[in-house]
Amino acid sequence: MAAFADDIRLQPIADEQGRWDAELNERWGVGRNQNGGVLLATVAAGLAERTGQPHPLAVTGHYLGPAAAGAASVRAEVIKPGRTYASGVGELWQEDRERVRVIGAFGDLAQRAAEGESLFPTEAPALPAPEQCTDLFEILVDKVGERSITRSLRNYEIRVDPNGGWGGPTGDQPRLVTWIRFRDDDTVTPLMLLALADGFPPSLLGHAEMGWLPTVELTVHVFGAPPADEPWLRAELHTRSVVGGLLDEDGELWDASGRLVARFRQLAMLIPRNAG
Repeated sequence: MAAFADDIRLQPIADEQGRWDAELNERWGVGRNQNGGVLLATVAAGLAERTGQPHPLAVTGHYLGPAAAGAASVRAEVIKPGRTYASGVGELWQEDRERVRVIGAFGDLAQRAAEGESLFPTEAPALPAPEQCTDLFEILVDKVGERSITRSLRNYEIRVDPNGGWGGPTGDQPRLVTWIRFRDDDTVTPLMLLALADGFPPSLLGHAEMGWLPTVELTVHVFGAPPADEPWLRAELHTRSVVGGLLDEDGELWDASGRLVARFRQLAMLIPRNAG
C-alpha cells in the first residue's frame, strides 16, 4: 500500500513550471488544521521534483498560518542546482495566502550510502519488540483523555516499553521513546520521515497543561532511507526547554536494524487551554 504517497500527490498546473495543485486530506487534521509534518512533506515533494533530486537531505519549514483540509497549491524554485545536491525554496498556498515556507537541500540517499560506513554512530534506544510493547494511545487516553488522539495521530501505531518510555516523574526532562509505524504503509520513504518528525504526541504531554501547540519552525535532517517492507522505526524525543511560552523539542529516528535515518528539531508555541 502507498496511502501516504496519495495524500501528498501533486498535480502539475498546465503552463506553469514549478506549480502544482494539492488536495490536503482531512485524515491529517489536528483540530481544524493540518499536521505540520505532512505539510512539510507535501512541499518537499514539489521541491524534489523541481530540483531533479529524489530525496530530502535537510529541510526547514516555517509556518506562516494554519492550513485546512481541502484544495491548496505548491510552488517551488531552484536556488542552487547541483549533481551532488541541489537547494530550493518552496511554498504552500491556500485561499490566496502563503501558509508554509520551506527551504531544503535535496540529493540521492543511495549515492550518499555508497560514500562509506558511518562514523560515530548514534545508538538506538533499547526497546522490546513492538508486539511486546504497550499501545501509547491507551496511556494517552488514561492520562489525558480521548481528546489527545487527533485524526492525524490515528494514522500511526505507536508503542512504548511497558516498563517506561513516556513521561516519567514530573521533575524529569520530558521524553518519549517508542516504536512507530504508519498504519496504512509498509515501506517508509524519505519524504515520510518528514511527516514522522511531527507525528508524535508532545513529549511534554502529561508534564504541563496545554491547549494548543502550533509549530513555528520544523527542521529535519535525513541520513538514509529505511529498508523496504520494514514499517517499524524506533524514535526518541526530548523537550529540551520551555521558555517564554516557546517549546524546543528534538528527536531521532532509527530503522529496525538500529541505523539512524533522521534527526529533527521543532520550535512550537505553548498556548494554555484557557487562552482559547
